[in-house]
Amino acid sequence: MSAAEVAVAAGVERRVFGQHYRNVLACGAAAFDEAAGECWSVCAAAWRGEGDCVERYRRVVEAVLRWTASHRDAARFLFVVAARACEPILIARLAAFKESVAALIERPGDHTPAGSTHVEFVVGLVFRAAERVLGAGADADPDAADLRRELCALTPFVRTPLR
Repeated sequence: MSAAEVAVAAGVERRVFGQHYRNVLACGAAAFDEAAGECWSVCAAAWRGEGDCVERYRRVVEAVLRWTASHRDAARFLFVVAARACEPILIARLAAFKESVAALIERPGDHTPAGSTHVEFVVGLVFRAAERVLGAGADADPDAADLRRELCALTPFVRTPLR
């Protein structure tokens, strides 16, 4: 997309777009950062509190489902566009976001290196499931039940060393 196309889609003049962003890629990076920050905050709030790993995981799933329902475009950008992008800046930001979610779940010193790898594995599965459901097709409107089913299907993987 060109800067003019993005400006039109956003409902702003090209001049206004240019005052805020150097180029379309900078706009995309800012959009990713905003969506990732919101989603991370949702995950952090849901992860806190009492309960075993499965209970906490289920709270996170429900919270992310609510966020996704109210932020459809941001969720698609976060989980689908960034995952399928060829832009190094988006790839790097997505990797950093996944690492931040894994760090939220894993407390330092709680795991052996295999445990840490397990947390990263589960987070990767969650992101892949979200990409698959939310990216089903340009015209598809993913059902929240489909995403819930995919994410809840990963619960058995959570029963091991997540803390």
